[in-house]
Amino acid sequence: MNIPVASARRQDASILAFFMTAIVLMGAVVAVANLSIHSTTMTKRRSDMVSALHFSESGIALGCSHVNAAFLGSTGTFQTRLVGSTNAPYTKNNTLSTTSQLVYDRTITTPFTNQPVLVRLFMTNSTSPPEVRVTSSATVSGVTQTNTAYLQMAFGFGAAILSDAVGTTSTATDKKAGQAGNVAIPTPGAGSTTFIDGGILANGRVNYSASAKLNTNSLSMTNYGTANQIPDYTADGSVDQLFDFGRFKAAAKASGNYFTNVAAFVKAGKTTTLEGIVYVEVSKTEMKTDMSTKVMPSGINIRGTLVIGFATNVVATDKWQNTAPLNINKADLTGFNATNPATFTTGYPPTYTNPAKNPVNLNLAPYGYANFTAEDDLPAVMYNVGIFDVHGPVNVCGVVYSPSFFEIENKNANQLQYFKGSMISGGGVFIENGKTGSKSIVSYDPNTLDKLATSGTKGKKLTVAHRQ
Repeated sequence: MNIPVASARRQDASILAFFMTAIVLMGAVVAVANLSIHSTTMTKRRSDMVSALHFSESGIALGCSHVNAAFLGSTGTFQTRLVGSTNAPYTKNNTLSTTSQLVYDRTITTPFTNQPVLVRLFMTNSTSPPEVRVTSSATVSGVTQTNTAYLQMAFGFGAAILSDAVGTTSTATDKKAGQAGNVAIPTPGAGSTTFIDGGILANGRVNYSASAKLNTNSLSMTNYGTANQIPDYTADGSVDQLFDFGRFKAAAKASGNYFTNVAAFVKAGKTTTLEGIVYVEVSKTEMKTDMSTKVMPSGINIRGTLVIGFATNVVATDKWQNTAPLNINKADLTGFNATNPATFTTGYPPTYTNPAKNPVNLNLAPYGYANFTAEDDLPAVMYNVGIFDVHGPVNVCGVVYSPSFFEIENKNANQLQYFKGSMISGGGVFIENGKTGSKSIVSYDPNTLDKLATSGTKGKKLTVAHRQ
Protein backbone atom coordinates (compact mmCIF):
# COMPACT_ATOMS: atom_id res chain seq x y z
CA MET A 1 0.00 0.00 0.00
CA ASN A 2 1.32 3.36 -0.92
CA ILE A 3 1.32 6.07 1.81
CA PRO A 4 0.69 9.52 0.53
CA VAL A 5 3.71 11.72 0.54
CA ALA A 6 2.01 14.42 2.63
CA SER A 7 0.98 11.90 5.26
CA ALA A 8 4.51 10.47 5.47
CA ARG A 9 5.95 13.91 5.93
CA ARG A 10 3.50 14.63 8.72
CA GLN A 11 4.45 11.34 10.38
CA ASP A 12 8.19 12.14 10.14
CA ALA A 13 7.57 15.58 11.61
CA SER A 14 5.67 14.07 14.52
CA ILE A 15 8.46 11.62 15.22
CA LEU A 16 11.01 14.44 15.01
CA ALA A 17 8.95 16.61 17.35
CA PHE A 18 8.68 13.68 19.75
CA PHE A 19 12.43 13.18 19.79
CA MET A 20 13.02 16.91 20.19
CA THR A 21 10.61 17.01 23.11
CA ALA A 22 12.27 13.94 24.60
CA ILE A 23 15.69 15.52 24.26
CA VAL A 24 14.47 18.71 25.90
CA LEU A 25 12.89 16.73 28.73
CA MET A 26 16.02 14.65 29.16
CA GLY A 27 18.10 17.82 29.22
CA ALA A 28 15.83 19.28 31.85
CA VAL A 29 16.08 16.11 33.92
CA VAL A 30 19.89 16.17 33.61
CA ALA A 31 19.94 19.89 34.50
CA VAL A 32 17.76 19.27 37.52
CA ALA A 33 19.94 16.35 38.48
CA ASN A 34 23.11 18.45 38.06
CA LEU A 35 21.53 21.26 40.02
CA SER A 36 20.57 18.87 42.75
CA ILE A 37 24.07 17.36 42.80
CA HIS A 38 25.66 20.83 42.75
CA SER A 39 23.33 22.01 45.47
CA THR A 40 24.14 18.97 47.55
CA THR A 41 27.87 19.50 46.94
CA MET A 42 27.61 23.19 47.83
CA THR A 43 25.61 22.39 50.93
CA LYS A 44 28.22 19.85 52.05
CA ARG A 45 31.08 22.21 51.27
CA ARG A 46 29.38 24.96 53.18
CA SER A 47 28.85 22.55 56.06
CA ASP A 48 32.52 21.51 55.90
CA MET A 49 33.60 25.17 55.91
CA VAL A 50 31.46 25.90 58.96
CA SER A 51 32.77 22.81 60.76
CA ALA A 52 36.39 23.66 59.93
CA LEU A 53 35.82 27.24 61.08
CA HIS A 54 34.38 26.07 64.39
CA PHE A 55 37.26 23.67 64.94
CA SER A 56 39.86 26.36 64.14
CA GLU A 57 38.13 28.84 66.46
CA SER A 58 38.18 26.26 69.23
CA GLY A 59 41.88 25.72 68.50
CA ILE A 60 42.52 29.46 68.91
CA ALA A 61 40.80 29.43 72.28
CA LEU A 62 42.86 26.44 73.43
CA GLY A 63 46.08 27.93 72.06
CA CYS A 64 45.51 31.21 73.88
CA SER A 65 44.77 29.25 77.05
CA HIS A 66 48.03 27.31 76.71
CA VAL A 67 50.04 30.49 76.13
CA ASN A 68 48.43 32.09 79.17
CA ALA A 69 49.23 29.07 81.36
CA ALA A 70 52.89 29.19 80.27
CA PHE A 71 52.89 32.96 80.71
CA LEU A 72 51.71 32.71 84.33
CA GLY A 73 54.14 29.92 85.25
CA SER A 74 56.96 30.52 87.70
CA THR A 75 59.62 27.94 86.82
CA GLY A 76 61.95 28.12 83.86
CA THR A 77 61.35 30.42 80.91
CA PHE A 78 58.20 31.05 78.96
CA GLN A 79 59.41 28.74 76.16
CA THR A 80 60.47 25.89 78.46
CA ARG A 81 57.06 26.03 80.10
CA LEU A 82 55.45 25.67 76.65
CA VAL A 83 57.57 22.64 75.75
CA GLY A 84 57.52 21.05 79.19
CA SER A 85 53.81 21.36 79.90
CA THR A 86 52.22 18.02 80.85
CA ASN A 87 48.77 19.15 79.72
CA ALA A 88 49.66 21.04 76.55
CA PRO A 89 53.21 20.32 75.37
CA TYR A 90 54.38 22.18 72.27
CA THR A 91 57.24 21.23 69.96
CA LYS A 92 59.68 23.69 68.48
CA ASN A 93 59.34 23.91 64.70
CA ASN A 94 62.99 23.97 63.68
CA THR A 95 62.13 24.46 60.01
CA LEU A 96 60.19 27.69 60.55
CA SER A 97 62.21 28.99 63.51
CA THR A 98 65.06 31.43 62.86
CA THR A 99 67.59 33.29 64.96
CA SER A 100 65.07 36.10 65.45
CA GLN A 101 61.78 34.16 65.50
CA LEU A 102 60.67 31.06 67.39
CA VAL A 103 57.82 28.86 66.18
CA TYR A 104 56.11 26.15 68.24
CA ASP A 105 53.51 23.60 67.07
CA ARG A 106 50.96 21.36 68.67
CA THR A 107 48.38 19.13 67.02
CA ILE A 108 45.31 19.00 69.26
CA THR A 109 42.91 16.05 69.09
CA THR A 110 41.19 16.32 72.45
CA PRO A 111 38.42 17.30 73.14
CA PHE A 112 37.66 16.95 69.41
CA THR A 113 36.37 13.66 67.93
CA ASN A 114 38.35 12.31 64.95
CA GLN A 115 39.46 15.86 64.13
CA PRO A 116 43.03 17.15 64.52
CA VAL A 117 43.62 20.89 64.83
CA LEU A 118 47.08 22.40 64.31
CA VAL A 119 47.94 25.27 66.67
CA ARG A 120 51.10 27.23 65.81
CA LEU A 121 52.76 29.92 67.95
CA PHE A 122 55.02 32.64 66.53
CA MET A 123 57.15 34.87 68.79
CA THR A 124 60.41 36.79 68.85
CA ASN A 125 63.46 34.90 70.09
CA SER A 126 63.29 36.25 73.64
CA THR A 127 62.64 34.77 77.08
CA SER A 128 59.81 37.28 77.46
CA PRO A 129 58.47 38.05 73.97
CA PRO A 130 56.25 41.15 73.89
CA GLU A 131 53.79 39.49 71.49
CA VAL A 132 52.71 36.00 70.47
CA ARG A 133 50.85 35.26 67.24
CA VAL A 134 48.58 32.23 67.61
CA THR A 135 47.28 30.51 64.48
CA SER A 136 44.89 27.55 64.35
CA SER A 137 44.12 25.47 61.24
CA ALA A 138 41.52 22.71 60.79
CA THR A 139 40.74 20.70 57.66
CA VAL A 140 37.37 18.98 57.14
CA SER A 141 36.89 16.94 53.91
CA GLY A 142 39.57 18.93 52.14
CA VAL A 143 38.28 22.32 53.32
CA THR A 144 40.75 24.25 55.51
CA GLN A 145 39.94 27.20 57.75
CA THR A 146 42.54 29.24 59.68
CA ASN A 147 42.14 31.71 62.55
CA THR A 148 44.74 34.08 63.99
CA ALA A 149 44.97 35.90 67.31
CA TYR A 150 47.65 38.40 68.34
CA LEU A 151 48.43 38.28 72.05
CA GLN A 152 50.23 41.16 73.75
CA MET A 153 52.17 41.01 76.98
CA ALA A 154 51.78 44.28 78.85
CA PHE A 155 52.16 45.41 82.44
CA GLY A 156 48.92 44.48 84.15
CA PHE A 157 48.43 47.16 86.77
CA GLY A 158 48.08 50.87 86.13
CA ALA A 159 47.88 53.65 88.70
CA ALA A 160 49.80 56.65 89.97
CA ILE A 161 50.62 54.60 93.09
CA LEU A 162 50.76 50.81 93.19
CA SER A 163 51.38 49.15 96.56
CA ASP A 164 51.41 45.37 96.94
CA ALA A 165 52.17 45.35 100.71
CA VAL A 166 49.60 43.54 102.86
CA GLY A 167 49.12 46.60 105.08
CA THR A 168 47.12 46.88 108.28
CA THR A 169 43.72 48.09 109.46
CA SER A 170 45.13 51.44 110.61
CA THR A 171 43.32 54.51 109.25
CA ALA A 172 46.09 56.93 110.25
CA THR A 173 47.84 59.14 107.70
CA ASP A 174 51.19 59.31 109.50
CA LYS A 175 54.54 57.77 108.61
CA LYS A 176 53.98 54.82 110.94
CA ALA A 177 50.90 53.79 108.97
CA GLY A 178 52.89 53.97 105.74
CA GLN A 179 55.75 51.93 107.22
CA ALA A 180 53.18 49.30 108.16
CA GLY A 181 52.47 48.73 104.46
CA ASN A 182 49.68 51.19 103.81
CA VAL A 183 49.56 54.28 101.61
CA ALA A 184 49.51 57.33 103.89
CA ILE A 185 49.02 60.92 102.68
CA PRO A 186 48.72 63.47 105.52
CA THR A 187 47.22 66.95 105.42
CA PRO A 188 49.18 69.40 103.20
CA GLY A 189 50.73 72.51 104.74
CA ALA A 190 49.23 75.99 104.52
CA GLY A 191 48.82 77.04 100.88
CA SER A 192 50.40 73.81 99.63
CA THR A 193 49.02 71.20 97.21
CA THR A 194 49.17 67.43 97.23
CA PHE A 195 47.67 65.95 94.06
CA ILE A 196 47.54 62.23 93.21
CA ASP A 197 46.49 62.22 89.58
CA GLY A 198 45.59 58.78 88.26
CA GLY A 199 44.44 56.78 91.25
CA ILE A 200 45.89 54.28 93.70
CA LEU A 201 45.85 50.46 93.76
CA ALA A 202 46.80 48.88 97.08
CA ASN A 203 46.61 45.56 98.89
CA GLY A 204 46.60 47.49 102.17
CA ARG A 205 44.71 50.59 103.14
CA VAL A 206 44.88 53.99 101.44
CA ASN A 207 44.63 56.70 104.10
CA TYR A 208 44.59 60.29 102.91
CA SER A 209 43.62 63.70 104.17
CA ALA A 210 40.48 65.28 102.78
CA SER A 211 42.58 68.31 101.81
CA ALA A 212 44.74 66.23 99.47
CA LYS A 213 43.48 66.06 95.89
CA LEU A 214 42.80 62.49 94.86
CA ASN A 215 40.67 60.87 92.22
CA THR A 216 38.72 58.53 94.50
CA ASN A 217 36.97 56.93 91.50
CA SER A 218 40.33 55.30 90.70
CA LEU A 219 41.05 54.17 94.24
CA SER A 220 41.10 50.47 95.09
CA MET A 221 42.35 49.37 98.50
CA THR A 222 42.32 46.41 100.95
CA ASN A 223 42.71 44.05 98.02
CA TYR A 224 44.83 41.51 99.87
CA GLY A 225 43.09 38.14 100.02
CA THR A 226 40.54 39.10 97.37
CA ALA A 227 40.20 38.37 93.67
CA ASN A 228 41.74 41.81 93.03
CA GLN A 229 44.90 41.14 95.06
CA ILE A 230 48.03 42.58 93.48
CA PRO A 231 50.67 39.83 93.13
CA ASP A 232 53.76 40.22 95.29
CA TYR A 233 56.51 40.99 92.81
CA THR A 234 58.47 43.05 95.32
CA ALA A 235 59.48 40.48 97.95
CA ASP A 236 61.79 42.32 100.34
CA GLY A 237 65.31 40.91 100.20
CA SER A 238 64.47 38.49 97.42
CA VAL A 239 66.42 38.26 94.17
CA ASP A 240 63.10 37.38 92.55
CA GLN A 241 61.86 40.95 92.29
CA LEU A 242 59.94 42.87 89.67
CA PHE A 243 63.18 43.78 87.86
CA ASP A 244 66.30 41.75 87.19
CA PHE A 245 68.91 44.00 88.84
CA GLY A 246 71.70 41.93 87.30
CA ARG A 247 70.52 42.81 83.81
CA PHE A 248 70.50 46.52 84.60
CA LYS A 249 73.94 46.25 86.19
CA ALA A 250 75.21 44.58 83.01
CA ALA A 251 73.80 47.45 80.92
CA ALA A 252 75.51 49.99 83.18
CA LYS A 253 78.83 48.16 82.82
CA ALA A 254 78.43 47.94 79.04
CA SER A 255 77.93 51.72 78.81
CA GLY A 256 80.54 52.81 81.36
CA ASN A 257 77.89 53.84 83.90
CA TYR A 258 78.65 51.34 86.64
CA PHE A 259 79.91 52.93 89.89
CA THR A 260 81.19 50.73 92.68
CA ASN A 261 80.77 53.43 95.32
CA VAL A 262 79.04 56.77 95.90
CA ALA A 263 82.26 58.78 95.56
CA ALA A 264 82.75 57.52 91.99
CA PHE A 265 79.15 58.36 91.15
CA VAL A 266 79.51 61.88 92.59
CA LYS A 267 82.70 62.46 90.64
CA ALA A 268 81.05 61.44 87.36
CA GLY A 269 77.78 63.29 87.83
CA LYS A 270 78.67 66.29 89.95
CA THR A 271 78.75 68.80 87.11
CA THR A 272 77.04 66.98 84.23
CA THR A 273 73.90 65.12 83.20
CA LEU A 274 74.54 61.39 82.97
CA GLU A 275 72.84 59.33 80.28
CA GLY A 276 71.65 55.74 80.09
CA ILE A 277 71.31 53.15 82.84
CA VAL A 278 73.35 54.42 85.78
CA TYR A 279 74.05 51.83 88.49
CA VAL A 280 75.43 52.94 91.89
CA GLU A 281 76.59 50.51 94.59
CA VAL A 282 75.86 52.00 98.02
CA SER A 283 77.36 50.54 101.20
CA LYS A 284 75.70 50.78 104.58
CA THR A 285 78.39 53.24 105.68
CA GLU A 286 77.82 55.47 102.66
CA MET A 287 74.12 55.67 103.47
CA LYS A 288 75.03 57.98 106.35
CA THR A 289 76.10 60.70 103.90
CA ASP A 290 73.32 63.09 102.90
CA MET A 291 73.23 63.65 99.14
CA SER A 292 72.92 67.39 99.66
CA THR A 293 73.80 70.33 97.43
CA LYS A 294 77.19 70.35 99.16
CA VAL A 295 77.83 66.94 97.63
CA MET A 296 75.91 67.45 94.39
CA PRO A 297 75.68 71.23 93.81
CA SER A 298 73.46 70.84 90.75
CA GLY A 299 71.67 67.81 92.08
CA ILE A 300 71.37 64.35 90.54
CA ASN A 301 70.70 64.75 86.82
CA ILE A 302 70.14 61.72 84.61
CA ARG A 303 68.51 61.03 81.27
CA GLY A 304 67.65 57.38 81.60
CA THR A 305 67.56 55.20 84.72
CA LEU A 306 69.06 55.52 88.19
CA VAL A 307 69.62 52.12 89.82
CA ILE A 308 70.64 52.07 93.47
CA GLY A 309 72.14 48.80 94.63
CA PHE A 310 72.21 48.82 98.40
CA ALA A 311 74.73 46.46 100.00
CA THR A 312 73.63 43.02 101.21
CA ASN A 313 73.93 44.04 104.88
CA VAL A 314 71.43 46.90 104.41
CA VAL A 315 68.04 46.24 105.99
CA ALA A 316 64.61 47.52 104.95
CA THR A 317 64.61 50.38 107.48
CA ASP A 318 68.05 51.79 106.57
CA LYS A 319 67.84 55.20 104.86
CA TRP A 320 69.96 57.06 102.36
CA GLN A 321 68.84 60.67 102.43
CA ASN A 322 68.73 62.92 99.37
CA THR A 323 68.11 66.65 99.84
CA ALA A 324 69.65 67.83 96.56
CA PRO A 325 67.46 68.22 93.45
CA LEU A 326 66.56 64.89 91.86
CA ASN A 327 66.03 65.19 88.10
CA ILE A 328 65.50 61.97 86.13
CA ASN A 329 64.08 62.45 82.63
CA LYS A 330 63.23 65.98 83.63
CA ALA A 331 60.01 67.44 82.22
CA ASP A 332 59.67 70.96 80.88
CA LEU A 333 57.20 72.42 83.37
CA THR A 334 56.69 75.77 81.68
CA GLY A 335 53.05 76.62 82.27
CA PHE A 336 52.74 74.10 85.12
CA ASN A 337 49.65 74.43 87.31
CA ALA A 338 49.54 72.16 90.36
CA THR A 339 45.75 71.81 90.16
CA ASN A 340 45.49 71.22 86.40
CA PRO A 341 46.59 67.76 85.16
CA ALA A 342 46.56 69.06 81.58
CA THR A 343 49.77 70.91 82.46
CA PHE A 344 51.51 67.80 83.85
CA THR A 345 54.02 67.28 81.04
CA THR A 346 56.62 64.53 80.77
CA GLY A 347 60.28 64.05 79.90
CA TYR A 348 59.78 60.34 79.19
CA PRO A 349 61.11 58.68 77.14
CA PRO A 350 64.48 60.38 77.39
CA THR A 351 66.28 61.71 74.34
CA TYR A 352 69.91 60.59 74.32
CA THR A 353 72.60 62.87 72.95
CA ASN A 354 75.14 60.04 73.09
CA PRO A 355 73.89 56.92 71.22
CA ALA A 356 76.50 54.80 72.97
CA LYS A 357 74.64 55.35 76.25
CA ASN A 358 71.24 54.37 74.86
CA PRO A 359 70.32 50.97 76.39
CA VAL A 360 68.87 49.86 73.05
CA ASN A 361 72.34 50.02 71.50
CA LEU A 362 74.08 47.93 74.16
CA ASN A 363 75.20 44.33 73.67
CA LEU A 364 74.44 42.41 76.86
CA ALA A 365 75.17 38.95 75.44
CA PRO A 366 78.72 38.85 76.93
CA TYR A 367 77.09 39.33 80.34
CA GLY A 368 74.54 36.58 79.78
CA TYR A 369 71.48 38.80 79.41
CA ALA A 370 69.03 39.62 76.64
CA ASN A 371 69.42 43.05 75.05
CA PHE A 372 66.92 45.80 75.71
CA THR A 373 64.72 46.77 72.77
CA ALA A 374 63.14 49.99 71.55
CA GLU A 375 59.77 48.72 72.81
CA ASP A 376 60.97 48.34 76.40
CA ASP A 377 59.90 50.85 79.02
CA LEU A 378 62.72 51.36 81.52
CA PRO A 379 62.14 52.74 85.03
CA ALA A 380 63.37 56.16 86.07
CA VAL A 381 64.49 55.11 89.56
CA MET A 382 64.77 51.65 91.06
CA TYR A 383 66.41 50.37 94.21
CA ASN A 384 66.46 47.20 96.28
CA VAL A 385 66.23 46.70 100.03
CA GLY A 386 66.59 49.99 101.91
CA ILE A 387 65.04 53.44 101.62
CA PHE A 388 66.00 56.26 99.29
CA ASP A 389 64.64 59.06 101.46
CA VAL A 390 63.73 61.99 99.19
CA HIS A 391 63.51 65.45 100.80
CA GLY A 392 64.56 67.91 98.09
CA PRO A 393 63.09 69.16 94.81
CA VAL A 394 61.99 66.41 92.40
CA ASN A 395 61.34 66.25 88.68
CA VAL A 396 61.16 62.55 87.79
CA CYS A 397 59.39 61.06 84.77
CA GLY A 398 59.05 57.29 84.57
CA VAL A 399 58.42 54.41 86.96
CA VAL A 400 59.86 54.57 90.48
CA TYR A 401 60.26 51.13 92.05
CA SER A 402 61.35 49.55 95.32
CA PRO A 403 60.48 46.44 97.33
CA SER A 404 60.90 48.64 100.39
CA PHE A 405 59.11 51.62 101.89
CA PHE A 406 58.68 54.83 99.89
CA GLU A 407 59.43 57.89 102.03
CA ILE A 408 58.73 61.02 99.98
CA GLU A 409 58.87 64.14 102.17
CA ASN A 410 58.59 67.67 100.85
CA LYS A 411 60.80 69.44 103.37
CA ASN A 412 61.07 72.99 102.02
CA ALA A 413 58.56 75.82 101.59
CA ASN A 414 57.48 76.53 97.99
CA GLN A 415 59.27 73.40 96.80
CA LEU A 416 58.00 71.15 94.00
CA GLN A 417 58.21 67.37 94.09
CA TYR A 418 56.93 66.13 90.74
CA PHE A 419 56.58 62.48 89.74
CA LYS A 420 55.11 61.65 86.33
CA GLY A 421 54.73 57.93 85.71
CA SER A 422 53.96 55.41 88.46
CA MET A 423 55.21 54.51 91.94
CA ILE A 424 55.47 50.77 92.58
CA SER A 425 56.21 49.85 96.19
CA GLY A 426 56.37 46.67 98.21
CA GLY A 427 56.71 48.24 101.65
CA GLY A 428 54.10 50.99 101.85
CA VAL A 429 54.09 54.64 100.80
CA PHE A 430 54.30 57.90 102.76
CA ILE A 431 53.92 61.21 100.90
CA GLU A 432 54.30 64.21 103.20
CA ASN A 433 53.88 67.82 102.13
CA GLY A 434 53.72 69.93 105.25
CA LYS A 435 55.55 73.13 104.27
CA THR A 436 53.95 76.40 103.21
CA GLY A 437 53.29 76.77 99.50
CA SER A 438 54.95 73.48 98.54
CA LYS A 439 53.59 71.14 95.87
CA SER A 440 53.68 67.34 95.75
CA ILE A 441 52.42 65.76 92.54
CA VAL A 442 52.21 62.08 91.58
CA SER A 443 50.66 61.76 88.12
CA TYR A 444 50.01 58.50 86.28
CA ASP A 445 51.43 58.05 82.78
CA PRO A 446 50.56 54.67 81.20
CA ASN A 447 53.20 55.19 78.52
CA THR A 448 55.92 54.67 81.13
CA LEU A 449 54.95 51.11 82.05
CA ASP A 450 52.74 49.39 79.48
CA LYS A 451 55.85 47.65 78.12
CA LEU A 452 57.83 47.75 81.36
CA ALA A 453 61.05 45.69 81.11
CA THR A 454 60.35 43.54 84.15
CA SER A 455 62.07 40.26 84.96
CA GLY A 456 60.58 37.78 82.51
CA THR A 457 56.81 38.02 82.61
CA LYS A 458 56.54 39.38 86.15
CA GLY A 459 53.81 41.96 86.68
CA LYS A 460 52.47 41.47 83.16
CA LYS A 461 49.18 40.23 81.80
CA LEU A 462 48.25 38.60 78.53
CA THR A 463 45.67 40.42 76.41
CA VAL A 464 44.27 39.87 72.92
CA ALA A 465 45.41 42.82 70.80
CA HIS A 466 43.30 41.81 67.79
CA ARG A 467 41.90 38.86 65.79
CA GLN A 468 41.75 38.04 62.12
